Amino acid sequence: MIRKILEARTVISQFPIINPEKSVIKQLYNNMLQGKPKVHWKCLMYMNAARPKSKFTTWVQLHGKLLTIDRLSKWGLDVEKTCCLCQLQEESREHLFVQCTYVRRLWVRILRWMNKQMYNGTTWEQHLQWTISNAKGKSKEAQLFKVMYAEITYGIWNERNQ
Repeated sequence: MIRKILEARTVISQFPIINPEKSVIKQLYNNMLQGKPKVHWKCLMYMNAARPKSKFTTWVQLHGKLLTIDRLSKWGLDVEKTCCLCQLQEESREHLFVQCTYVRRLWVRILRWMNKQMYNGTTWEQHLQWTISNAKGKSKEAQLFKVMYAEITYGIWNERNQ
């Protein structure tokens, strides 16, 4: 235990402490994050009451790491490229979660139940900005939207994998 404390002391001494009256841990953390961009979708993940598997699927989706068919084909796998939900276009993250007619009908029904307007965006960035704007805040509507977004994301991904 003492060895770990001494090792931590040498690590701390490598970083400049600007204000000794403020929290050292906060200053170290900010120093380590220097130059790294802030995640603009964090409001979708933190304080989300959705199931852990739904939150994990959403986290992977937001990082762009879900194994959609376009990603699998880039790895050289020979797979059918059309979306298995609508059979209209090539599957990608943008298509599967934004442009797919099956998913858009699902969103229309859920949003009608939540008394919210459907967005008209057709790109992933527009969808993400709309989602973030609805998930920000501490209101009951924002909390419900976060849970619904995570659960819908998991449901779409689960249905796609059936």
